[in-house]
Amino acid sequence: MTIACSDLSVYVDEPAPKVVLSWGLGEDSTAILLRWLEDPTSRDFELNELVVVSAMTGNEWESTRAEVEEHVLPRLAAAGVRLLQVARARRHVTKAGDGVVVLDDSRSPTRLYIEGAFTLYDEMVEAGTIPQSGGARMCSVHSKGDALDPVIAKVTRGQPYRHVMGFEAGERRRAEKDSGYNTDLRTGEYPLIVWGWFRDDAIAYTESVIGTGVGKSACTFCPFAFANKSNRAEIFARYAADPAVGAQTLLMEHLALALNPAQGLVGGRRLIDLLRADEMTGVLDAFDDVLAAQPHALYDVRRILRPRTNDPTKLGNAARSVRVRMRGTREEMDAILTRLSKEERAQGVLEREVGADGSVRLYRHRRGPVFPTIERYFAVAPALAADKAHDNFNQWWASALAATPAVSAAA
Repeated sequence: MTIACSDLSVYVDEPAPKVVLSWGLGEDSTAILLRWLEDPTSRDFELNELVVVSAMTGNEWESTRAEVEEHVLPRLAAAGVRLLQVARARRHVTKAGDGVVVLDDSRSPTRLYIEGAFTLYDEMVEAGTIPQSGGARMCSVHSKGDALDPVIAKVTRGQPYRHVMGFEAGERRRAEKDSGYNTDLRTGEYPLIVWGWFRDDAIAYTESVIGTGVGKSACTFCPFAFANKSNRAEIFARYAADPAVGAQTLLMEHLALALNPAQGLVGGRRLIDLLRADEMTGVLDAFDDVLAAQPHALYDVRRILRPRTNDPTKLGNAARSVRVRMRGTREEMDAILTRLSKEERAQGVLEREVGADGSVRLYRHRRGPVFPTIERYFAVAPALAADKAHDNFNQWWASALAATPAVSAAA
């Protein structure tokens, strides 16, 4: 079922839980859940006082669904544990829960709704970008936290509750940071740290109970999953087993690169380059097929690049305007870009550039060497990104153009 979070009737027959487990579907939180089910001495509450909540980004691995549905959900159902599966229905969610849907609310769950509603992938391609691997994991904050927080507030009904997180013994700093969000009602708890369990201990326990692990839970395009060589090898093996998933990831990166050539899914490096180096022909061929089938658009991209407040020689932030000028087939859009290139390059207006990813951009304004500066270019890419700009962007652009003329395309 799909129920609006604002519909409080979904909760009227259930008491407020004393314990809330945020279940990320991965090895750590799954080990906690299984131990609670198998070993009553591991907990100091009754299972009818527990609610398990899981936020669906819409981009979980199918293998995770298979393992959880076969091995974990039946155990939850047998114990009568309440499982709430929730998701965002749109990009922005209010604190009151508007924009959140409950995908399933059951004490006898049989299905994992990993498809979500408004997916993180939807958000990324609509914005023409990729998840950022630096700083805070804002993709997780928005796709999970924004959905979980209002639902937890509603089910706990203003009563004190213990919020259990799956941080393992090597993640004490994450637990300390999380405890900073405690309130008079919410108290964070971290059983794996109390038990002294590291990730390997959690995996070993899960395997001892269900005979297998549930695998690493992550979005199929998570940049943190590419953090090191061994992790990349695991993801690449998953892509090899399901090339369509890898192809969709490459499509997202391809769009982001067309709109900003500095982007790259693997810590600034391009995923497609790594897949080519590993000769992942199945994934690359699938990507070529997906790309060829996509409607395309001619995008007009303007960027204002501002300096850091503490170091004016380095980029601090960028404001971007993306506008779709026309749509059609890839061939039609490429032909228009070629015509523009020939006509306006002859007048010294546009400069053509072919990026390392093979995409073509026509620059009307090149960024200058000193911040603040601006740049403007036209590019052809899949027609997935939406028009987007801050309400004040045109005003900022006019001021930046007058104050800091960019290096002209003809220069």
